[in-house]
Amino acid sequence: MKTMLAISITELHNEGGIVFVAPLSILLTINIGLVIYSIFRLSQKREISKFVEAVRQIGVLAAAFGAASTILGLFQAFGALSRGNQVWPFQVIIGGMRVAVITAMYGLLIFCFSLLSYIILKLSSKNIVD
Repeated sequence: MKTMLAISITELHNEGGIVFVAPLSILLTINIGLVIYSIFRLSQKREISKFVEAVRQIGVLAAAFGAASTILGLFQAFGALSRGNQVWPFQVIIGGMRVAVITAMYGLLIFCFSLLSYIILKLSSKNIVD
C-alpha cells in the first residue's frame, strides 16, 4: 500500500480524471511562473504588487475549482449508484469517494502554495521598497 506522499503527479492525473486535474495543473504551472517572475522582478527592485495579487487569486481559483470538481464527481458517482439495481460493496463506494476528493486535495495544495508564496513575496517586496 502506497502512502499519500508516494503518489506521483501522473497517478494523480489518471485517478482524478484528466478533465478535472489538468486545469489545476495548468493553474499550478502559471502560479509557479508568476512566482519565479516576481522573484526576478524583485531582484531588479521593480514593482511586483499586481503579480503577487495574481498569485493569490490563482490559488483561490484553484481551491474553488477543486471543490467544484469534487462536488461534480460525487454527484456523478451517486447518480450512477442510484440508477443501478445492484447493491455495491462498501469498498467500491469508498474508492469512488476517494477519487472524487483528489481534485479538492490538489486544489487546496495549490492554494496553500499560493498563499505561502503570496506571504513571502509580499514581505520581501516591503523590505525592498522600504
